[in-house]
Amino acid sequence: MTKAMDLNKETAMRLWNKTFGKELTVKDFTGRKIVKGAYNDRNSEFGWNVDHIYPQSKGGPTNDSNLIVCHILTNDEKADKFPCFTANEKKFEIRKVQNHYEIINLSGKSDLDKSDDTDFLDHSSGIRLFKKLKGIQNKPRFVGSVFIKLENIANTAIIDFIEKLFDEENISFNVKRSFCSTITTIMLKNYNMLYKENVSDLLDKCVVLNTYLGSYFRESIISNYDIFYRVDKFSDKSAMYVNDEKINFNYTNDMRCENCLYINELVVFNTDAQKDIQLETDYAGNLVKKDYMYDYIYKDLKNNLLKEASRR
Repeated sequence: MTKAMDLNKETAMRLWNKTFGKELTVKDFTGRKIVKGAYNDRNSEFGWNVDHIYPQSKGGPTNDSNLIVCHILTNDEKADKFPCFTANEKKFEIRKVQNHYEIINLSGKSDLDKSDDTDFLDHSSGIRLFKKLKGIQNKPRFVGSVFIKLENIANTAIIDFIEKLFDEENISFNVKRSFCSTITTIMLKNYNMLYKENVSDLLDKCVVLNTYLGSYFRESIISNYDIFYRVDKFSDKSAMYVNDEKINFNYTNDMRCENCLYINELVVFNTDAQKDIQLETDYAGNLVKKDYMYDYIYKDLKNNLLKEASRR
């Protein structure tokens, strides 16, 4: 049996060196900045200590595989919560992977997406990032795409509103004018949908937007809208780069003006929407690739928005 180590400053510094090498300033798994010299310093903005991934109160061992360096505030927020917790306004889940536990980010962004974590002037930091990136190239990729059509926008603040709602997605938009109306199209992409929770989180945002557009913005700010949300699977990152531009919304070339949300089969299959929608299959039992109407809204939010709209 392996003897449990003492959780002291010596152990903490050894774990820092093992995790971050010669780096003196880094970010913990939630994105909070920590400084090596601020160990256990609650008076410092960058104070840190060591936490048990699987809580010690639940039998978690004190060994390297179950310990993580993190900001003191992160440790306080995580505490002994299991399996889910929120730290630095992000959602996480503790999952068992083989014979140890890992902290999984449910908020959609991977640490690899944060280039400011890497000091490219430090060769060890740059090479460490490259090795991490190299190790994930052949894994399947899921891309979430949201396509929004707004007809006759009266105030462009609605675009800023949508950008804020979808603040973790890449966003672009363009405006097309016709003889009778002006159509503004907005495209959003999430290239890092690692788990079903990521698919559900993006669907939640679409439902929120559907509720706002239908209950508050329609008629006063826009005349009509359509929302389309789809998820596409690629065998690896190379295939994603080659085929991502082929993801299109040809069936949305004309405004449907049904003022609701549509989702494709992969969104239905990976979210609670499958409770409300019966997926179609072909004669061979394969899922039919199509979009399904998902006219779902948050009722309490809708009622409050309707009250606000009546006061205008």
